[in-house]
Amino acid sequence: MMVATGGRKPIRGTATPFFVALLLLGIISSAASSLPSWSLLEVTYTLLLALVAAHGVSSTLTGLSLRPERLIVLATATPIVLACFSAIIAIYASLLSNLPLRFPEPVGTYGNIRFFNQYQTWLLPFLATALALPNPLTRARRGFWIAFIATVGIFFWALYWRTGGRGTGYATLLATAAVVLLHGRAGIRHAMGMAALAAGGYVAYLIMFFHGGQGPTEHLLSTSPNGRLYLWRIAIEYIRLHPWLGIGPMQFAAIDTGLASHPHNAVLQWAVEWGLPAAALFVSGLGYLYFKWIRIARRLVTRDDSDIPPALVVAVTASLIAGGIHAMVSGVIDMPASQFMLVTVAGLAGGIALSAAPARAERDPGRLDFVTNVAVRALVLSASLYVGVFTAYDYWHRLHSPKPTSAVYLRNTYQPRYWLDGTLTGLTAHPLPPRVPRHSD
Repeated sequence: MMVATGGRKPIRGTATPFFVALLLLGIISSAASSLPSWSLLEVTYTLLLALVAAHGVSSTLTGLSLRPERLIVLATATPIVLACFSAIIAIYASLLSNLPLRFPEPVGTYGNIRFFNQYQTWLLPFLATALALPNPLTRARRGFWIAFIATVGIFFWALYWRTGGRGTGYATLLATAAVVLLHGRAGIRHAMGMAALAAGGYVAYLIMFFHGGQGPTEHLLSTSPNGRLYLWRIAIEYIRLHPWLGIGPMQFAAIDTGLASHPHNAVLQWAVEWGLPAAALFVSGLGYLYFKWIRIARRLVTRDDSDIPPALVVAVTASLIAGGIHAMVSGVIDMPASQFMLVTVAGLAGGIALSAAPARAERDPGRLDFVTNVAVRALVLSASLYVGVFTAYDYWHRLHSPKPTSAVYLRNTYQPRYWLDGTLTGLTAHPLPPRVPRHSD
């Protein structure tokens, strides 16, 4: 898809130099790392994610001849419905077998329950929006759609209260407060919808899942860092030792932390792996995009003649803010489900921004545009081939290699790190920095 749409529009924009500089720094850092092939895998994978969000999803939305609200509602509601359906199957199986639900059931299909919470962080803001946007089911009455979404939303919130993820809870709360300040009445309506669904979800949680003992509020109010300070100290020490190029993309997973394969902080992760210059570019470029989106969103919400529903704009803003906050205390940028939602929401924001931009006179593409688009296509094709060939080779190699039973191998079973707690310590192990004692938990 990326190669096919690559020539539709020339790649321009203020953020493009940031992106190109990041790519070059990532390649240089990969070459200097202890596992260059794995570092380059991270760089190419990041490149593809960014291009899919910026050029794939956005271009697809802006290329639709019809207003895409119904498609957007279905695209955001479907992942929520699927997660709820999976949980209902687990509950039904538990009832049939006369076995009690154990934590983290009924969402035990995730290797780590916090991966599900990351998924929820991106999606929760869209629940209130689904109530306000047009009914995407053309043969169903609007009343049925509202009842259906309200039921699904309450159950989805009940699953959140069941898991009690602090990152999701605080990020959603802060993002909701932010859109109230940014978007006025539209933000207040969003907050009221979120509060109603959250309250309904809490009641449903008490009825379905709570049977005494520690409830979600105890965990939500806990101040325990759960090893984050330990991971942050490791990252800061390695930044001090390798400030310019870092230790290489994905190489935090090669540190024998005994706890996690990433530092649970997006900025620290970029700084320790890609280097401080790359982290500065990352923060600057992301800050610029956030600021630009908020300006566009505030203008769209206040305009009476806008074709884009204010509720959708508010939800996108809340989702982007919540995801950014959560990324400061978790592996939001590392896990596949969360990466998928990041690309989807960021691409949706880009598509809305492009749709709302003033129409410009078409001009014949110049030679620079032609060369740029050819380069982008070649880059996408090369990155896709590298990811595919590397994955196939690594799978074949592991399939025909002896199967050790050591703890290091078992933690390394799901290479690379975005599969469960996959690490690279079985290939090479960076020692803990001298100033950081090993985690005792």
